[in-house]
Amino acid sequence: MNRRSRWLLHPAVIYLILLILIILISWIGSVIEIKHSSGNTDLAIRSALGASGVRWAVRSAADCLRNAPIGNAIMLFLTIGVFKGCGAQRALLNYKSLSPKERTSLHLGLIVLIVCIVVVILGLFAGSRLLLSVTGRLHGSPLFDGFIFLLLLTVAVPSLVYGFSSDNIRNLNDCMNAFASMAVQMTHFIITLLLAAQLIQVIEYTNLYQFVGLSANAFRYIAFIVYWLPLPVIMYMYRGL
Repeated sequence: MNRRSRWLLHPAVIYLILLILIILISWIGSVIEIKHSSGNTDLAIRSALGASGVRWAVRSAADCLRNAPIGNAIMLFLTIGVFKGCGAQRALLNYKSLSPKERTSLHLGLIVLIVCIVVVILGLFAGSRLLLSVTGRLHGSPLFDGFIFLLLLTVAVPSLVYGFSSDNIRNLNDCMNAFASMAVQMTHFIITLLLAAQLIQVIEYTNLYQFVGLSANAFRYIAFIVYWLPLPVIMYMYRGL
């Protein structure tokens, strides 16, 4: 961690504190029997500390991760890792200091990048439009649902072309090291996602989001923000590692 970022509280710690507060609030709300009338039904706060709450927490501790974007997070860090580890980022930022061989390799990588982008565009508009849904819409399409995976391919292929042609990458072991160059940041983010998933699930279980007037759709948008908001903070805290 950089010295200038040591004053920042880790997002995982913040989520842990919030999780403890939500559990305590749910316990207090259930003890004093706070209820909320919704139509013809009375909605009560469920305690996460009661017997049923503890059983639920233990049983569903791993299941909550199904809703967390861990797969997309891993692919995103692999994308950033291969871009940096192959030297493509350094080459783009320091073009004037590159050797003739490195410049040629960078130009080759950019050509491959253009080809990859053209392939994606063709997948959207040409032939069977494979990257759109069966109804021809973007929402729910392979491009929409698999955007991070396509981003990984689009960045990784030209980055590897640059790495191998410039001799920054000499063998497959170097290739794997490039993909894993963001392992520290990825680990911190996944730990944060684990706590974020627990926090979101506890709020949903205790019915607290309904007590503040949030709909299920609004709560899903908030959950999306909770999952991804720590990413730039962690990238800043552990930059340069």
